[in-house]
Amino acid sequence: MAIITISRQNGSLGEDIAASLAARLGTGVISRGYALENFYGDINPGTLDRLNESAKFFLSPLPGSQRTYADILVERIRTLASMNENNDLVVLGLGGCVILNGHPGAIHVRITASEDTRVKTIMRKYRITDAEAHDVLTIGDRKHKRFVTTLFGKDVTSPELYDLILNTDRLSVDECVDAIIELSRKHDLKAKLAAENMNARTMDHQTRTTVFKNDTEEEFARILDMYNIEWLYEPKTFPVEWDAEGNVTMAISPDFYLPKFNLYLELTTMDQKYVTKKNKKMRLVRELYPGTNIRIVYKKDFQELVDRLKLFGGAENGDN
Repeated sequence: MAIITISRQNGSLGEDIAASLAARLGTGVISRGYALENFYGDINPGTLDRLNESAKFFLSPLPGSQRTYADILVERIRTLASMNENNDLVVLGLGGCVILNGHPGAIHVRITASEDTRVKTIMRKYRITDAEAHDVLTIGDRKHKRFVTTLFGKDVTSPELYDLILNTDRLSVDECVDAIIELSRKHDLKAKLAAENMNARTMDHQTRTTVFKNDTEEEFARILDMYNIEWLYEPKTFPVEWDAEGNVTMAISPDFYLPKFNLYLELTTMDQKYVTKKNKKMRLVRELYPGTNIRIVYKKDFQELVDRLKLFGGAENGDN
């Protein structure tokens, strides 16, 4: 599931990226046109013109109501996001990065380009002169910024509103879409693991910088990378024993999680007494956290596992 908001500079190919992204995800684009057509029921042409022309008019109440057009806009977009927990949603403009700020499933993207690139795009699109294109950009940029400032009191150009900023001076539409989808996929995985941690009351370590404890782990990570097998290093900790006061006395943080296989791996080259303790922890994890796929990889099994993963990784790459 991907909820992606796209803000863009005029002439930066933001509309093209949103359309291509929605097509790849098999969904539509929630744009200004879509909002005006679907969020407010039957509205007369005069009201529609004023909503198209004036950001301030969005702060006006609907006839017979104390709720403003901006209130309805925010409510409908948030409702669509909550209803699309298992589907994809692309929001173009409309202050989506502000409306869905803090939504755990949302990725906020800003599309930019240099003035020279944007002027050339506008000249081609509208078949106008260089001077006319500069005027179009100036008006468009001012209106984009004013809309979000007027409705939400935020500066749409502020980098802190975005998870990803893409510059189309050198990036194509397809490259931008690829980057957005990959980021969204990893963000979705991270959110799912965080939710699992909360539900199972395990500890979430996904924000930590990867620092391997030994050469074996580092070597294993390199092999996984070589075969394009996605991995997370010690993303969570499973408490398995508690004392009489409820304090955790034993826990295990599996070395690797492989999302494609839904598999936790604990590598070990330790002597037998430590392996016995790890085996106990594994047994307790399976008992306390049903459905958790976890295993120890002994030194003698290391190469065998690598060969098996290599086959799966190679098959996946071939299908792409």
